[in-house]
Amino acid sequence: MTHAPDATALPTVAVVVCAYTPLRTASVLAAVAEARRQCDGPADEVVLVVDHAPALAAELALTVPEGVTVVESSGPRGLSGARNTGVAATSAEVLVFLDDDALPRPGWLAGLRAVAADPAVAVVAGAVHAAWEGGRAPRWFPAEFGWVVGCDYEGLPADGEPVRNPIGACMAVRRTALAAAGGFSTELGRVGTLPVGCEETLMGIRVRAEIPGARSPRATAFAVDHTVPAARQRLRYLLSRCWHEGRSKAQVARAAGSEAALSSERGYVARVLPRAVAREAAALVRGDAGGLARGAVLVAGLGVTASGYLAGRGAALGRTASGGEEGLGGAAPGRGTTTPAVPRPASPPDARVAPDELVSVVVCTLGRDPRLIGTLAAVLGQTHPHLELVLVDNDPASGRVTALLADPAAAALAADPRLRVVAQPVRGLSAARNAGLATARGALVAYTDDDAVPDPTWLAELLAVLRRDPSGVVALVTGRVLAAEVATAAQDWFEKAGVFDKGVVQTTWAVEGVPVPAGLGEPGHRSAFFPYTAGEVGSGNNMVFRTGALRALGGFDEALGAGSPAQGGEDLDVFRRVLLDGRVAVYSPTAVVRHFHRDTYEALRSQMRGYGVGMAAVLTKIVLGGGRPARDVLGCVPRGVWTLLAPTSTKNAKKPAEMPLALVGHELVGYLEGPVRYLQSRRAAVQRRAAVGAAAPDAGSGLRGRPVAVARA
Repeated sequence: MTHAPDATALPTVAVVVCAYTPLRTASVLAAVAEARRQCDGPADEVVLVVDHAPALAAELALTVPEGVTVVESSGPRGLSGARNTGVAATSAEVLVFLDDDALPRPGWLAGLRAVAADPAVAVVAGAVHAAWEGGRAPRWFPAEFGWVVGCDYEGLPADGEPVRNPIGACMAVRRTALAAAGGFSTELGRVGTLPVGCEETLMGIRVRAEIPGARSPRATAFAVDHTVPAARQRLRYLLSRCWHEGRSKAQVARAAGSEAALSSERGYVARVLPRAVAREAAALVRGDAGGLARGAVLVAGLGVTASGYLAGRGAALGRTASGGEEGLGGAAPGRGTTTPAVPRPASPPDARVAPDELVSVVVCTLGRDPRLIGTLAAVLGQTHPHLELVLVDNDPASGRVTALLADPAAAALAADPRLRVVAQPVRGLSAARNAGLATARGALVAYTDDDAVPDPTWLAELLAVLRRDPSGVVALVTGRVLAAEVATAAQDWFEKAGVFDKGVVQTTWAVEGVPVPAGLGEPGHRSAFFPYTAGEVGSGNNMVFRTGALRALGGFDEALGAGSPAQGGEDLDVFRRVLLDGRVAVYSPTAVVRHFHRDTYEALRSQMRGYGVGMAAVLTKIVLGGGRPARDVLGCVPRGVWTLLAPTSTKNAKKPAEMPLALVGHELVGYLEGPVRYLQSRRAAVQRRAAVGAAAPDAGSGLRGRPVAVARA
């Protein structure tokens, strides 16, 4: 038979509750009353710490139940300072921390004592059940984000298993362990309503570092109900909380090292969140419209958290370099325009385009697709004859491009003096495009892909726009992209959805304050993130730049694009930089390129996922850069989520009813992967350069140290 633990052998307990606002007076009184009722040891204590609110402290001292001590915080303002004050005011062996809006369940302290009886246990993580105001969570709220509202979440360890991040609403720490960790860091933790945190995480890391073999189990019988008010059931709160969590994690990484600070988060991101997105995609296919919303929130939340972390790390590095120190908090993502009020000074205007202007057309290839020959023939067959065709071989060691051009069917192309082959051993579409840019002889440089076929008048129509620009302010012209064939359902879905096709109206884009020459078109639609992603401007398989302007911007970012872990986004990134350089972009529907869309569901699924990765990578790059662009991007995440989800948004309005909704789920998975992929891609860009003995490129400045071999075809 089993015996109950000897009460005399169990550790003494001190319950610390911290309060800061009279709005929670009723809940805090209920919390301390229940804590006092369950404290059955003669030396057990309940202390209520009031954080820098003397009037509230006086009121609570008159109303708390007998046996509860009220003290005022003597530490810095904030939850960490108040908790440290409570610890100093008690003497029990085990310290229990309970939020002022959490109510212990029956058996709460008994569940703790059963675990804390083991002297090797240093930290106990309780179970925190969400008590939603209104009775249930919003339909868009994913279970994996319970931590946002201070509650349990999907992916937590099972009962008895070790936990690195205890939830502060219900946790216990042995006094000797907390002393070894130096208490709670007052550089972290909530201050009033500012939704920061991570002081529990840093405490747990320090406990394990100072006490080898210390245990930190999860105890589900040590449980509370934690109130989630309506104010915390809004998307804006979730994103703000994610932002501050990311910044707090950056501070933890600075204090404890990134390996210790992010060990739990890496598993959460790598295993829990991808499964969750896949689950919500499946729910969407089954007809649960909430699945799409929850999947989008998962992606947005992870992106904002990662962005907050990157911004926090960047801010810390900046302050370290200038001799300053990183402070607490920082601006939450807020409302605001995504159009800079004052553009940076534009590059000097270019000369007017002549009728016989030489255009360098760059086509990049790995030589794997025999349709490349059709692309080359279409470029060399343009009605605008003054061109050079720069064919960039991005896998010269394979010999595939050489073999294709040696085929008798390509003899006429290979003999054309306008064709030059450039070998670029550094893999990646951006590196290949930059190689073409570096060797371009024309005042204009145009790009199309090796799976696309330009119409004969393609270049003439692009140049017609530039010739109508007397000021030289137009630095970019894009054109229409239509299907080269519609032979499968996948190609039909893609074409009808208008992913590439931007329509039949000539349109212009510029940031506020940049005048657009008359007669170049109507103002174009601006998405939620304009001009920071600028996908509405056009596609990378149909674009022409003023060569000098593109070179001045540093070319394409080699941490983005096909062939990199980021998988795409290099065209969106360069469009943004053109606009923020004070230049104008124009879309011409008469400059047509015909593209061979992915012809199987599997290939289209991979493409959609890659689009999500690329877009999220671009946004991560912007946020990492900090400043106003980062704030603007984060402030527009709610609008971006709506654009992604709403059937009537410009992104979704043209999608055919028969297009599988699961494709949206795969795109969401890509968004989820994007921030991590971008960080991987930056490292990979350096490694690719080093592998061929060249200098590593700066992000967004890929034109230096370039190994390029040029040969006649």
